[in-house]
Amino acid sequence: MALPKYDVIATDLRGRIVRGELEPGAELPSERELTEKWKVSRATVVRGLDVLRQEGLIETRQGSGSIVRERVPLARTAGERYATSLATGHVYTAGEYAEIVSADMVPAPDHVATALGVEPGAQVAARVRVTFEGEKPVATSTSYFTAEVAAAAPRLLQRERIREGTTRYVEMETGRRPHTARDRWTARLASEDELVALHLTGPEAISEVRHTVYDVAGQVLTYEVGITPAGRWARTEEYAMGR
Repeated sequence: MALPKYDVIATDLRGRIVRGELEPGAELPSERELTEKWKVSRATVVRGLDVLRQEGLIETRQGSGSIVRERVPLARTAGERYATSLATGHVYTAGEYAEIVSADMVPAPDHVATALGVEPGAQVAARVRVTFEGEKPVATSTSYFTAEVAAAAPRLLQRERIREGTTRYVEMETGRRPHTARDRWTARLASEDELVALHLTGPEAISEVRHTVYDVAGQVLTYEVGITPAGRWARTEEYAMGR
């Protein structure tokens, strides 16, 4: 089902904010400009902007239109980071960076084996990172790849940052283009390792997202498990509830 037009507008602007294209204090295009760009009524534009206001991303000041609010605690998805890489060549925005904790071949846990389509215990590449905003750790994630992909993309097993991000790097090295992705979310208490990585004192709630990327042939290209602390917004979704 296609998204309503106001949600398309909100999604486009949200992506620009999340990717850092619209920084805190930046003015959004005027309602008139958005109306002309999207070929919609002013009411539709106003509704789209209201979605972003409710999410705390923008504020409207009398006589000066809408501006991006100071950085709010956002949990950027792997899909958003891939879009950032395509647009800028860098997977992280200003002020963000990742420390690679490990990059090794490991036996595949059951959920990884299921996602990648290999036997449990088969050797897979696991790349573990902690993402920071300034000095603050804001996420930790592990990306998994089959041994075949790791052989074609050797930097996956090196503890150095991959400027364009792992998904884009794998695409460039293998020629396999990402086509679709599936994300699944859950909430749970952080493990001891996650508490340490995120500088939390337990017990603490975290959000876990399992992100699977499929290539144009429908084969799994990458699988990532991302962890963010409570209070960081990841997404807003609107859907029909009619019969």
